[in-house]
Amino acid sequence: MISAWLQQQQQSVRVIISKRVQNRCFAHSKGLQGKRSIGTSSLQTANLRLRHHQYRHIQQFYRCYGSQLKVELDPNPEEILATPATAPYLRTCLRTPTNNDNNSNNDNNHNNPQQDMEFAITFLGTGGGSPTMNRNGSCTALRLGGQTWLFDVCEGTHRQLQFTRISPMSINKIFISHLHGDHLYGIVPVIMGIMVAHKAHMNGVLMMKQRRREMQSRRRDRRNDNRRLIGVETGGEDLIMMEKPTLEIYGPPGLYNYIGMVLSLSCSKMNYLNVKVIELVGGKEERGFSSSGSSGSNQRGRRNVFTSHYPEIQTPLLTRKFLEQNDDRTWIIDAPEPVTADTPVVDSKNRDGFARLPNDTNLGTERRLHIKAAELDHLSRVQTFGYVVEEQPPPGTIDKDKAVALGVKPSRKYGLLKCGISVPNDDGTGEVHPSQVLSNVFRPRKFSLLADHRMVPPPMARLCTNSDIVVHEATLSKKLGGGTERIKARGHQNAYNAGRFAQISGCKVLALNHFGGTAFGESLMTDVLTEARDGNGGASEIVATYDFMEISVPRGGYDFDKKESSGTQLQSVQKPFSS
Repeated sequence: MISAWLQQQQQSVRVIISKRVQNRCFAHSKGLQGKRSIGTSSLQTANLRLRHHQYRHIQQFYRCYGSQLKVELDPNPEEILATPATAPYLRTCLRTPTNNDNNSNNDNNHNNPQQDMEFAITFLGTGGGSPTMNRNGSCTALRLGGQTWLFDVCEGTHRQLQFTRISPMSINKIFISHLHGDHLYGIVPVIMGIMVAHKAHMNGVLMMKQRRREMQSRRRDRRNDNRRLIGVETGGEDLIMMEKPTLEIYGPPGLYNYIGMVLSLSCSKMNYLNVKVIELVGGKEERGFSSSGSSGSNQRGRRNVFTSHYPEIQTPLLTRKFLEQNDDRTWIIDAPEPVTADTPVVDSKNRDGFARLPNDTNLGTERRLHIKAAELDHLSRVQTFGYVVEEQPPPGTIDKDKAVALGVKPSRKYGLLKCGISVPNDDGTGEVHPSQVLSNVFRPRKFSLLADHRMVPPPMARLCTNSDIVVHEATLSKKLGGGTERIKARGHQNAYNAGRFAQISGCKVLALNHFGGTAFGESLMTDVLTEARDGNGGASEIVATYDFMEISVPRGGYDFDKKESSGTQLQSVQKPFSS
């Protein structure tokens, strides 16, 4: 486990404060392997031991320069013991001079083929109902090699993004679990930030087009150059008429009205970004549509604020759509078709010159994954969703020499063979099967996020089965009285039940988040991890997350040498776990 490993390592830590502070202090701590920079939010959660007077020395700069504070870990190789299985996949997402998407801050990462951005989970906020000095509110990002999806957006998320390597332009989907403020209040600033980033990019494209038109105009007729350039200024009608990017937002009924109301009351203009709000209707706790199927009046004769239409808050580029629940009590947000011999390529002229099939991991924004949602039991009349993302079966690795020897030269047939589809050889005299030429076959990776809840209903539990990583809340603690009665009253779970759920569902890595305001300091975080391990029984790797932490999932998923799950039927999670 990560905590046990941290406790075994004795290292020297050099804390470097930004140039504004112009100060240095030294401390002894327990840290992570390699030379790594991490944010101040992880000073405590990464179990860094700072002497009291030294921590007080940093505290005066914390409020103003917290996100600029960096910690460099310079380990002594002689003191490093065996690392846990998750260590090669942990890193920071902070933007530093030597830290970018192609070269992680860990000196060993760029030589490690397991480190990639095809499937990585970034934690922008790991706190509970209220942000603290050490943790921002809930926000988790799934980075998919060219596109980024956000899950819940607490206030302050827009600022958190400024310190990371995540480009606002890469964000094209946002998923909201429920309409509590610590999961929602930051969504409008994030939308506006995405729009501003796209507008700046569009301005840059228009400036390049303007220069080309100026050069062409001068070549045609230098004498009429000034007249020809009238009305070609950047930011004019050309910018408005350009094709606008699209941001999709999924969540409970009422999400559209909230976004539209905030945009209208703040007089914010949405001119350069299409925003599509898709509300998941149906379900046990829905407060939108009435039993008759219309969103009309309630018993008091007033409009339903969750699903009613308010013309006063209409915004031209903000649209609304409803997604119905399926018979199995789940919502299918996206379900790409499986690749067949007749599947057309997505882009015959990709940037790298390759024709790619829809399941290719290098498609960027064109890459589609299976996305499903189901309800969680959080609080009465508070509809809450959990989300599961699973990629399409990725292409395998082909042995070119074997394929050529069997009569198949490099062509589109290679893509079909990688996807497990047999093809005829080039002269049409025989058939080549994938088992004859593939050297590696990868299973699809799976990510599950469980937001605030007091129990996991069976539909959601089935979706989470055999996930590579499950993000689960650990708001309460059994040691501090977070038993069954408190779980029912608060609508939150403890670390013990998080570990138990990971064992039952057979997940590889359990990432604990949504810590309460008291989750501060090494001793308490150690207790949380111990509690989760007690419930898990050694079936999963367990990580206590902190702000700006990033976990990558290698192609083919995790393959840890762990005990099998207990085999407990998933029906057992219908009832709240025992205390």
